[in-house]
Amino acid sequence: MSKKITMNWIIAIIVAAVYLLVSIAFSAWAYSWIIWVAYGIYRLIIK
Repeated sequence: MSKKITMNWIIAIIVAAVYLLVSIAFSAWAYSWIIWVAYGIYRLIIK
C-alpha cells in the first residue's frame, strides 16, 4: 500500500478509538457524532 493509504487508515482507526473512548467515558453517545463530523471536515480539507 502507498504511504497515503496507510496514513488514512491509521487516522481512521485513531478517530474510531477516540469516538469509542469519549462515548464510553462520558456516556455521550448522542453528542459524540461531532467527532465524526470533525473527521469528515478534515478529510474534505486534506483531500
